[in-house]
Parts: sequence; structure tokens; C-alpha cells
Amino acid sequence: MTEVSNITKNNIVNSLQILRVHVAPVGFEIDRIVLPAIKMRADRVWLITNNEPHADKGDKYVKSIQSKLKDARIDCLQAQADRIDLFDILRALRTIVLKEKGNSILVNVSVGSKIQAIASMMACMMFKDIAMIIKPYYVVPERYNSSSAKEENQETEGLKDIIGLPEYKIEIPSEKLIKCLDIINRKTNDGKITKRELKDLAIEHNLIHVDYDNKKKNGGKGTKYEYSDQAGYMALNKNLIEPLLHWKFITENKVGSHHIVSLTDDGKHALKFLNGCI
Repeated sequence: MTEVSNITKNNIVNSLQILRVHVAPVGFEIDRIVLPAIKMRADRVWLITNNEPHADKGDKYVKSIQSKLKDARIDCLQAQADRIDLFDILRALRTIVLKEKGNSILVNVSVGSKIQAIASMMACMMFKDIAMIIKPYYVVPERYNSSSAKEENQETEGLKDIIGLPEYKIEIPSEKLIKCLDIINRKTNDGKITKRELKDLAIEHNLIHVDYDNKKKNGGKGTKYEYSDQAGYMALNKNLIEPLLHWKFITENKVGSHHIVSLTDDGKHALKFLNGCI
């Protein structure tokens, strides 16, 4: 009985094996990505590359990194993003985190452009509730190459130290709030919608729930349940409008007899990297 139990336990452990996954934006460095992956025994490395590789001077570094990781028997995958668009980089990072959320994710924040490094650090703080483990680290190289040598060689060489960075958390809006932003964006013109239409769409998409307190005969087709407008607006305000105003993702203005809800630039940015992967 004990032997059978041990075999079963081993099978469960193997089936739940956690992989060591590294994530690194690609700039003009090779060692700073490859050497820490080898030293920390990475099972897989995700490279974040430019979405226009033909126009990217760092494309040759991608191929060298891939070759060295292959020699080290480390799996290598790619995700693409605009290297100067913070929110597109965050989108790519979130996609990777969702795919690897059951594994141990280590994010190399010392490589790539400054914007990519900022996005990488933000991702570690924003997506902590998505991933089982996600941690940032910084690689100290052995030496920096002179500016005159950077055209032909990588910017840094060797590996001197790997520094784990402090872990903090940044709250992100709930799934329902992001879906509400998506409704405003998709169902309207120029990111604007009347509050009445938003109320009806929010109920239709189960973003808010209203108790049906009235009922009437529906032309001989049975009983039709209805809710009061007041109850619908109260649920909309409490659960969607007020939180989105707090996040500064929307504005609400009265135009004539209508209340108009509009997306702000912050709301559009949030929608760009938080929507579509939930």
C-alpha cells in the first residue's frame, strides 16, 4: 500500500512540475540574456523582440541568442511588441505571463531599451496575482564595451552578478471594469456612450445585476420580467461608473438631457494591454 501511494505521489509531482521561465527584451546584448539563463538553469526563455524586425538593428542579436540557448538546450520562444510603446510591451508581457502563469517566471529588467526595462519592472508588480511566481532580476556584466565598439559588438560582456530586486505590487482594475471599457470602446463612436445605453449593455453582458421587481404579461407570450431604471442606474454607478472614475479611465458629462460616458487616454491605454487576454 505504501509503495502504491509513493508511485501515485511521484506521478502527481511530475505532472505538476514547475518550469523555470525567463523573460527578456532584446536590445544590443547577448551575454546579459544567455548567461543568467544558463546559470539559473532556465527551462525556457521568452524573448521580446521588435514587431518590425527588418527595421531593428538588434535583429542579429536575436539570432545569436537563439543559437546559444539552443546549444545550452534551453527552449526559446518569442513575443513581439513595439519597442518604444510602453503599453504594447506590457501587452506582450501579460500574454507571456498568462501562458506561463503556472511556472516560475523570472524577468530580466537589465536588458533592452529603457522603456522595455520599465515595462518589465511594471509587469512584475502588476501581474503578481496572475502568476504563481513572478520576480524581477538585474544582471551586472563583467565589462561594458566602449561606444565606438557597440556597432560591431554587444554593449556588455560576461556575467559578474545577478541581483534579485525588491518585490512590490501595483493594483490593476478588475475583469468587469476592463470589460466595461471594452464595451464603451467597441459599441460606440469615438469612445463615447450614453449612460442609458451603457446600463442596458452592462446588464446584457452580466457586468451588473439588478433585481427584477416588476412583471407583466408579454402579449400572450408569457410573463416578462422587468427592472426599474432607478435600480439599473444605481447598480451601474456603484459597480462600474464610480470605480472607473476613481481609476480616471472615464469621464461623465451631461450633454442636453443625456449623460455621456467617455474613455480617457488612461482608459484607452489600460484597454490596450489588459484586454483580450483575460
